[in-house]
Amino acid sequence: MIRDYYKQLYALKLVNLEEIDKFLDTCILPSLNQEEVETLKRQITRAEVEAAINSLPPKKSPDPDGFTAKFYQTYKEELVLFLLKLFQIIQKEGILPKSFYETKIILIPKSSTDSTRKEKFRPISTMNIDAKIFNNTLTSQLQQYLKKLIHHDQVGFILGMQGWFNICESINIIHHINRTKNKNHMIISIDAEKIFDKIQQHFMLKTLNKLGINGTHLKIIKAIYDKPTAKIILNGQKLEAFPLKSGTRQGCPLSPLLFNIVLEVLSRANRQEKEIKGIQLGKEEVKLSLFEDDIIAYLQDPVVSAQNLLKMISNFSKVSGNKINVQKSQVFLYTNNRQKEPNQE
Repeated sequence: MIRDYYKQLYALKLVNLEEIDKFLDTCILPSLNQEEVETLKRQITRAEVEAAINSLPPKKSPDPDGFTAKFYQTYKEELVLFLLKLFQIIQKEGILPKSFYETKIILIPKSSTDSTRKEKFRPISTMNIDAKIFNNTLTSQLQQYLKKLIHHDQVGFILGMQGWFNICESINIIHHINRTKNKNHMIISIDAEKIFDKIQQHFMLKTLNKLGINGTHLKIIKAIYDKPTAKIILNGQKLEAFPLKSGTRQGCPLSPLLFNIVLEVLSRANRQEKEIKGIQLGKEEVKLSLFEDDIIAYLQDPVVSAQNLLKMISNFSKVSGNKINVQKSQVFLYTNNRQKEPNQE
C-alpha cells in the first residue's frame, strides 16, 4: 500500500503542452545572453569536481551505494581524475550511468501521533555520492546566473541572500499598513502542497529553455530526469523500485535551484499583472516575499487583487503541478483600523 501511494504520487500527470506554452508566453522572463549560454556548455573542469567533493557534508550517513562523502574527500586525489573523465563523457553523450538514476526513500513520521496514515510520513530521499558530485558541478555552473534569472524577492538557496531580508520586509509592510488611515490590505501566507514531489517535469524543462538554458546543460538536466527510480526502505526491507515521473529529485543539490526557476514563472506573472495590486513602499510596489516554497503575498484592494491572485495560482497549478495547501495557508485582512484573521474556507 505504501509503495502504491508513492508510486502514484510521483507518477506522470496528464499535461497539456499547448497550455504550458500558452502560460509561459504570457510571462516576460529574463534570459541568458549568448556568452552566458556558451559558458554553461563548456566542459566540467578538475577544479569544479574538487570543489564539489569538498562541499559535501562529511559526517552524513552512507548513501545507497554504501559510500560516504568522507570517503571521497579522503581519497580525492585518487578519485578526481576518474570522476572528471566520467563527467566529461556524460556531457558529451548526454547519457547517465544507471546508478545515477537510483534513489532510496526512507519514511520518517512527521509527528508522534497518527503514524498509521501514509500521508503523515516525510519521504527522505538519498542518491549515490558520485551522482551527487556530478549534480553539484552543474549546480555551481548554474548558481552564478541565478541572480539574473531569479528576482531578489526569492531568498531561498540563492548565494548572498538570507531569510531575514524578507522578515525585515514583512515587518516594514506591517508597520506601513498600521500607519495607514484607510486600511484596505491583505497579507496571505501561502503553503504549497508537497511541492517538490508534484512539479511537472515538462513545465520545468520548457521553463529552462525559455530562460535560455539550452544545449549541453539542458540536455544533461533532461537526462537526469529521464528515468530515475526509487526504492522505499520500510522496516528494513527494500520494496520494489518504481519510476519517478514528477517532482524534483530530493537529495539532489540541483533540485532547489530548479524549483526556484519554476516558481519564478508564477512570481513574474504576479508582478506583471496590473489587476493584482501590491503594497507601495516608497518607489517600489511589493507583492511577494519568498523563501523557497514559502510565499507571502501582499495585497492592496484585496476584493479584486485576491481573486485575481487565486485565479493566477489556479492556472499555474494546472500547468506546473503546484497546489496550495489550504489547511496550512493563512490570511490576514486589514480594514477599518482593525486586523482580522478570517477563516480559511
